[in-house]
Amino acid sequence: MMDQTTINVKSPGKLILLGEYAVLEKAPALVAAVNRHCKVRIESLYNSTFQVRTPNLNIPEIQFILDQDGDAHFRTNVDSKTQEQLHFVLAILKYVSQKAGKIPGASISIDTTSFYHRVTGNKFGLGSSAALTVSLLSGLMEYIGKNISDEDLYREAFLAHRFAQGKMGSGVDIAASATGGIISYSMPENANRLNGNIQKIGRPDNLYMECIWAGYAVSTRNFVRNVHTYKNEHPKDYDKLLDTMGMLSKEGVKAFAGNDTDAFLNIISDFFECERELGLRSGTEIVSDVHEEINSIVKAQGGTYKPSGAGGGDIGIAFCNNPDCIEKIRRAIKESMFDLMNLEVQPKGVQISARKEIG
Repeated sequence: MMDQTTINVKSPGKLILLGEYAVLEKAPALVAAVNRHCKVRIESLYNSTFQVRTPNLNIPEIQFILDQDGDAHFRTNVDSKTQEQLHFVLAILKYVSQKAGKIPGASISIDTTSFYHRVTGNKFGLGSSAALTVSLLSGLMEYIGKNISDEDLYREAFLAHRFAQGKMGSGVDIAASATGGIISYSMPENANRLNGNIQKIGRPDNLYMECIWAGYAVSTRNFVRNVHTYKNEHPKDYDKLLDTMGMLSKEGVKAFAGNDTDAFLNIISDFFECERELGLRSGTEIVSDVHEEINSIVKAQGGTYKPSGAGGGDIGIAFCNNPDCIEKIRRAIKESMFDLMNLEVQPKGVQISARKEIG
């Protein structure tokens, strides 16, 4: 008999508090890891076959082998839609096999249930692909006996994520998933050396936050592309606006780390106005009608609000500086058409456990 190895990994999602779009221009972003996890389980098989199960996505179990280049060859016909749904998994398997060597056959189960709305099935913008990348990459490295440091995990996961989706994204979601807690994150200065600046920081004592689901998901990639088009067509106007957003991000991180809640709330309000302006100029609904409506609800209760992430629909965050205000906001949202998300900061990043049974 052969030894039986079982690897269990879970990595948290991310919530951007401040710095969207500005982070793509090397400004710092403020991001929290949150209590929505991608869970991966890897179990050894006795041959070179791979099995992948993703029960919450209703994808049938897929079996395949990897060739010497890390490309998958399916045992049975697999339609293009299923292959597209498995794109990230297959890309990460290929990346690891090319980077670290041959991967023995394994059964891989992936659970991203907590990244989807329990009633509508809509996907939340909480960085599920980054959490999947961190979980699967760290699990596979453990499975083949390769040690990886926390710093290397961020770097390798960033590379793997870019390998899977093209050279898009800042890496802020990878950093949050790998590190946990609340961090200040800046993109790498050199695209060839992915050594982004990651610093853990504490939350101000009297800062209260509540996450609100706007009711529908948007394509981050399309929003970023629209903003990039605006950058190319109106570079001076873009630079001026993004310089302002970058300055606000820097000051916001400073206020947050310095326990200055009132200054932080003022910066959130100013950043919201910049996001609205960026959306208008780029023809992108960053601050959409639903975000305007939520903003009105939150402001009426004495709070401050902004979208989290690309904007459009998806998630927004209400901030305030006292518990009575946040309770008023919660009651008002419950009486509206929008949903409270009950997100909490997850202090730990990727967590991994391994068990080997001697055959």
